[in-house]
Amino acid sequence: MFVEWLECNKISDLIRDTQSYHPYPKATEREKWNNIPEEVAKACIQEAEKYLGFEWPSLPATIFMAFMRTGDRESYEERHFLRRRALEALVLGECAEGKGRFIDDIINGIWCICEESFWGVSAHNSEKGTEPLPDVEDRYIDLFAAETGALLAWTKYLLADELNKVTHLITRRIDIELEDRIKKPFIYREDFWWMGVVKKDVNNWTPWIVANVMSVFLLNEYDQMRRANATEKMLRCLDRFMDTYHDDGGCDEGTSYWNVAGGALFDCLDQLYLASDGKIDFFSNELVRQIGRYIYRCHIADKYFINFADGSAKVDISKDMVYRYGKRIGDPNMISLAVGVPSNSDFKTGALRRTLPAIFNYRELSGKVMQPPYIRDVWMDGIQVMAAREREGSPEGLYLAAKGGHNDENHNHNDVGSCIIFVDGLPGIIDIGVETYTKKTFSDERYEIWTMQSQYHNVPTINGKMQNPGREYCASNVRYSMTDENVTFSLDLQKAYPEEAEVKYYNRTYRMYRGKSKGETLKADANDKAYIEITDTYTFEKDSNTLSLNFMVWKKPEMISDGSTADGLIKVEIDANTSFYMQFNKGNTKVDVEHCDTSDARLRQAWGDEGIYRIVMTQVVPKEGSFNVRIYKDCR
Repeated sequence: MFVEWLECNKISDLIRDTQSYHPYPKATEREKWNNIPEEVAKACIQEAEKYLGFEWPSLPATIFMAFMRTGDRESYEERHFLRRRALEALVLGECAEGKGRFIDDIINGIWCICEESFWGVSAHNSEKGTEPLPDVEDRYIDLFAAETGALLAWTKYLLADELNKVTHLITRRIDIELEDRIKKPFIYREDFWWMGVVKKDVNNWTPWIVANVMSVFLLNEYDQMRRANATEKMLRCLDRFMDTYHDDGGCDEGTSYWNVAGGALFDCLDQLYLASDGKIDFFSNELVRQIGRYIYRCHIADKYFINFADGSAKVDISKDMVYRYGKRIGDPNMISLAVGVPSNSDFKTGALRRTLPAIFNYRELSGKVMQPPYIRDVWMDGIQVMAAREREGSPEGLYLAAKGGHNDENHNHNDVGSCIIFVDGLPGIIDIGVETYTKKTFSDERYEIWTMQSQYHNVPTINGKMQNPGREYCASNVRYSMTDENVTFSLDLQKAYPEEAEVKYYNRTYRMYRGKSKGETLKADANDKAYIEITDTYTFEKDSNTLSLNFMVWKKPEMISDGSTADGLIKVEIDANTSFYMQFNKGNTKVDVEHCDTSDARLRQAWGDEGIYRIVMTQVVPKEGSFNVRIYKDCR
């Protein structure tokens, strides 16, 4: 895509030079900064005041080495990111106030960061990962080295005049470090895997890094031809990223990572659009549009999004970025998602390439009142993810998301065939997400972590065997159909399990019945209730087999069957007003409930600290047969 465009266009003739590139007002443009909304200015200044006289945390070598020694990455990252949050806050506070009150602390922050041996984090210590400390002769560009470079480039862009009043050596130091750590390595090296040269299967690292490197070159490179050549290389990297996507624009890394995958792609293309006065415009490209639409296709309700892979169930979207993406591609659903979904990341500190437009767009965005689109039906055939809700335009009623795919996806969990079910906008049957990252998370020991294992997803354990990791462990015979009344998604899970499971065929079918009533009103007939049905049909190699169906739920389940019926019944009360039921073939089914700890910080953010629960329905089954579970809500 981008390479073809490059063959017909010359970037150096299209983008402004550094001196005339002026994407957002500098701190000296007081009229524009004084005109930002009062609540925004106040928030920026109050955040900056937290760091007046700030004691910049040290980054000892031993804390960096802890990743190799014990697997701990958090101790170093906490201090590393605190430095950058402090500098971002101080820069925005100074821009908003314009009195010089934060300049000395900004200088301390710049100097402190420039003196770091490595701008990245310990978990990303070069591609070799064999040494406990960074090699200062190997200027490796990881995610956060690139972010740091962009932070310093934006800091100089905004505050160069004020900093130079103290001494020109501050901005000169920024220039030196950007040249050594970002610009030269990016221009002259081809061996960074995220460039897509030595490895074609890239992921979010590519647009995330390129978006930041692009800020560095657009704001801080004064040789126009060198700047243009670097930009061409960035577009070639982005081409590799785009090559990993299916036509549906689905992000197999999940909605949490869309922010730095598809969202970062937008950052790249938007910076090019601004730098060229709109002459470089890729927003009419259909795949660019589809990548943007993914975020609202995965929205469930409130802050809840589909969270297959390493995502959290609750996501704070970058509202202004999503809003601008929607405007660029002319998609009203994307715009209404940005306006309607709550988020804690409106204009607060973060990547300055996003915070600055959020500040100057705040009045426009906050002045709109919209509901999220609540899309009724979604089918992304490339990544094999579907979603359906009981009715269009509302979080009320039942919601189902399910996936096929394979077990070597980006940020993979062994979860082929798993599902998520919500009731009236609240979590019912859940994808638990991922714990705080450690060295183990991205290692050969990944699937020793319980949150990655199939038995802690909503899929069966077959003859005591869980799903295996690897691309060959996948769904087959995937089918999807949709009408106003029904949605059906079926797939064969047999290939997702090892040979030791001794399963010849295992079809899982999800069916949502919405009821006979059409339109946007709830069902007129109270007896015509919506439900979701999960039917597993199987053929095994031997006559007697053990089948365990796993279901992860947010709240403690309660067995309520009195033994007088042929069906078992489980009730899950989500809150005082919302419950759902699981009706299943009782037969010889044994039901166990396991309490799972959520004290980990990342799990607690989504599920609280009371824990979650795993329901295990176990049967001894013959060579052929089926098992059925029906889920419906309590209509009180």
